Amino acid sequence: MRKNLPFIIFLFAFFSVTILISRPWRPSQIPNGNKFSCSTCHLDPNGGGPRNLFGQEVEKRVVAGGTQEFWSPSLAAIDSDGDGKTNGQELGDPNGIWRPGQPNPGALSAVTNPGDPNSTAVENFAGVPTSYRLLNNYPNPFNPSTTIAFDIPQSENVSLKIFNINGELVRTVTNENLPAGHFEKIWDGKNDNGNEVSSGIYIYRLTAGKFDRSVRMVLMK
Repeated sequence: MRKNLPFIIFLFAFFSVTILISRPWRPSQIPNGNKFSCSTCHLDPNGGGPRNLFGQEVEKRVVAGGTQEFWSPSLAAIDSDGDGKTNGQELGDPNGIWRPGQPNPGALSAVTNPGDPNSTAVENFAGVPTSYRLLNNYPNPFNPSTTIAFDIPQSENVSLKIFNINGELVRTVTNENLPAGHFEKIWDGKNDNGNEVSSGIYIYRLTAGKFDRSVRMVLMK
């Protein structure tokens, strides 16, 4: 028994450190993971122990003790707990395009637990916006693509266009009638002819009804 004591102590220390590292790290790899913290993936709200249905999906995408990113469009598209909402919808990032370090998407009050089928009583995801909003693109600076998010409170024609610093039209990202809601559009750094544009400062402009706003962004290659 005494011969095995150092080995037992090593194992205890190893797993203790692993648990301490994983608790603060894993939630930070999930959009709005700070709301439910460890219980986003575990049945025990304090972390550790059996994983819930969402946590089981996460486990398939990471190695033991690994620190690689695992949030993705494929994970966002799954309805792990079978409550009728995808993981992405519940966490405020329906398309799975959020990345660690970026501001949390959506409204925290609308976030529900993707691993708990009973976590559906919170108000409907994203809700209906009460005002127009054009958000800062992310990432910024970017290469090769960036996401532009906006809210519109009523159905109407929406135009989102990209201009260079000289005011010349580079790309029409969207020009269509949209219902009220929160939208995210991706600009891939190409012009309307499908050619990649050069590094520099660009301006994206959202026009919807009487709302007209522009924001600068930087493409850095």
